[in-house]
Amino acid sequence: MNLDPAPRQSKLVYFAIDAGLLITAFIIVFFAKNPYAPLPFVSAVLCIVLAAIIALIPLLIDYAADSAEYVQSERGRVTEQVQRLHAAGESLARAAAQIKAVEEAVHKTAHTAENLPYRMQEKLAEFNEALAEKDTEEREALERELDELRAANSANLKAVADKIAKATAEWSTLETSSRLQLAAAQDAGAKLQGKLQATLAEFDSRISRITHLLAASANSTPPMPPAAPVVAPTTAPVAPVAKSSPPAQEFPLPASEPAAPADSPVSEESKPRKPRAPRKAKPEDILAVMSDDSGSAEGEAASPSNHSPAVADDESAAPAETTGSKPESSTSSDGATRLLVTAYIGIGNKLFIRGDGPGLSWDKGVPMQFVSIGKWGWASHDATAPMRCKLYKNDESAALSGEVSLEPGKHVEVTALF
Repeated sequence: MNLDPAPRQSKLVYFAIDAGLLITAFIIVFFAKNPYAPLPFVSAVLCIVLAAIIALIPLLIDYAADSAEYVQSERGRVTEQVQRLHAAGESLARAAAQIKAVEEAVHKTAHTAENLPYRMQEKLAEFNEALAEKDTEEREALERELDELRAANSANLKAVADKIAKATAEWSTLETSSRLQLAAAQDAGAKLQGKLQATLAEFDSRISRITHLLAASANSTPPMPPAAPVVAPTTAPVAPVAKSSPPAQEFPLPASEPAAPADSPVSEESKPRKPRAPRKAKPEDILAVMSDDSGSAEGEAASPSNHSPAVADDESAAPAETTGSKPESSTSSDGATRLLVTAYIGIGNKLFIRGDGPGLSWDKGVPMQFVSIGKWGWASHDATAPMRCKLYKNDESAALSGEVSLEPGKHVEVTALF
């Protein structure tokens, strides 16, 4: 504990005594006749010595007091250190006790950790048993519900199965009939192509005959140019025949073709023939040849036994395709309503469709899907009734083919012209 320092004596007393002794020594020396006489000199010296000794006394007292205070402060510090050492010893003892308790707790925890896997296995086994029991109960409940649903819906399931079987049979029948119709159409197309080739060959042969007649008549008139006598009689009768006969529309004869052989004296096909006497072609012979050609062509076109119904449909559809007015329709495989348009509208342009079908309107067009070069498509699964539509280029210019009618579940192909 810290004590207050002891009270010290006042130094003024000592300073006053020193001052008196010094004044006494000064008076002795000042008033003596001979300052160096033994009595005044010794008296003055004694006064000065006593003054010096008395001046040292307070210094010694202060030193002793300071020493005592220092010793007292050191004792207090030592006491504090001792107390701290006692406190540290006590804390070490408590720490040792705590360490011993922690060690015991660690041993207990290690023992518990060793037994923990066995306890976990027991808990897992119990949990698995409970889960298995719950799964079994739920499975039994689901089986009971399934049996009830099967018993309740067995009649409906049988009816649905019968409908599916009937639909499958109908689809197979429809597929077989479609294949037969496709094969018949292919055969009819092959026959039509063969007849067209034969007609073209016969038409070419007759044109060559007319050309030879015109060439012979041109060679037999020396005073006039070769082209004048041949063109004058042939152009007048040929034009009416070409207008009156139907094959002349499909395979038109150019007006300048008879005049081409007139520039050369003899055609290439007449070179290998044997030379014969030139004879002047008469207009009656040319008209007879043309009438034979037109009569045979009309006979082939008018005879119903030479063409099948499929061929007749193809022939009637050919002019419609050139104008883009008559569409070709077929049944869609997935039941969707589809429209495939053939239109060459140029790079950067788009084809739009307007109508009264699902998702369409007459005010604003819907862009069609680009399929390939010149092919545009549109499809819908929501059509349930016949619908009308119209095609527009860039949603601005309408197609010349007009409106297109679409049946639900049909695949329609048309050609659009702008």
